Amino acid sequence: MVLLALTACRSDPKTAEESQGEAAVQPAAGPGPQITTIGFTREDTVLHYALDIKYPAIREHEVFNGAVRAGLEAAIDEFTEFIKDFNSEGREMRSEYQLVQNTSRVTSVRQMYEWAVPGVSTLLYRFHNVNYNAEAKELIPLESLFRDGVGHRPLLRKRLAEKIRSRFKIEAEVTDDDLQAFVIGPDYLEFYKVLYPEVMDPEPKAFQVKFSELEGRLK
Repeated sequence: MVLLALTACRSDPKTAEESQGEAAVQPAAGPGPQITTIGFTREDTVLHYALDIKYPAIREHEVFNGAVRAGLEAAIDEFTEFIKDFNSEGREMRSEYQLVQNTSRVTSVRQMYEWAVPGVSTLLYRFHNVNYNAEAKELIPLESLFRDGVGHRPLLRKRLAEKIRSRFKIEAEVTDDDLQAFVIGPDYLEFYKVLYPEVMDPEPKAFQVKFSELEGRLK
């Protein structure tokens, strides 16, 4: 199922009769599912690291929960593999999530993992965001938001490069990997990119592409 919440962004004009007919077929999205926060900590005395994690869950929505768990497991595996190259104690990975939007058709979660590793000059960051349609019980991949035949990746890379240039006055390469960490807001897509050391702040920067910038391209 496509993301019906984006239909209001289409630029093709409609008569009043067409709009009423569409509304009958595609009623407004209702309230989103109830989100439960799960937290855990871990102290590993062999590899000398600590975890402090909070993540979301939705009862009886295993597709969503499975995606969250898969992201968590991938984050832990990547972190523990990375720290093997550093003979130091006090390594820590922390994570909290942000619920960006929660309706019956779009539950969008920003899950950022922050690594603190002695011997590394800055904090490191990873994202494992989840976008989910609770009505269809399906994940929402980026390509499902766009009409068939739209080259959405080159379009989004160009938009993000323009926004980085305008905001920070630097030229940055935007790759397909940068498009993986996205969330869906009420009227925008948001992406994240680390610009360090060109920008002397290691925390990822958020860049929004408004639906109005994508007129005629969204479903």
